Amino acid sequence: MGEAKRREVLGIPPRKKIMDIKKSDKYISWLPITKTRIKKYPYMGVATMALGAIIFLVSGGFDTIS
Repeated sequence: MGEAKRREVLGIPPRKKIMDIKKSDKYISWLPITKTRIKKYPYMGVATMALGAIIFLVSGGFDTIS
């Protein structure tokens, strides 16, 4: 018998999920990006900068700055 069925038979409510993300793990409290997620994907910053550079160059690049 699984735990869920046992709890149902005993009349105990289901277990609550424990959120293990610490508030100190986030860079900004309202931003869903955590330090551990960024450590899993170290190339994410480089890919974001490359995408931004491509969009900047396609939209006119340095001609629009002057």
